[in-house]
Amino acid sequence: MLAFRTIALAGVLGLSAHGAMANEAVGEVIVDKDQIAISGNGYVRTFPCEGRRVTIDGTQHNITLTGVCASLEMNGAENKVALTLAPKAVMVVAGVQQTVNWRSTGEPQQQISGVGHKIQRN
Repeated sequence: MLAFRTIALAGVLGLSAHGAMANEAVGEVIVDKDQIAISGNGYVRTFPCEGRRVTIDGTQHNITLTGVCASLEMNGAENKVALTLAPKAVMVVAGVQQTVNWRSTGEPQQQISGVGHKIQRN
């Protein structure tokens, strides 16, 4: 099975004026025929979903998914995701202050836990 993996240790080249790394994305991204899995901190990316399962773990990711996704599982804090879910998908959101903007032609099953989430159907 072919898989695309990215391990980023960004910001190695310098610090911003505020003392933080200029590009703070860190962690692993796995994209294969069945899934998109993102972990770590700070990714700002767009992926074509193409019927895959999506797992987002970590903090402060800003992810846009095009096409239709089979499911979403999001854990952590202050992540943002925009996606279209399959009509019978499962959407699991856990953690603190997660933002999910979603669409679907059906009513996905929602399992929401944690506090401060903004989950909005578009």
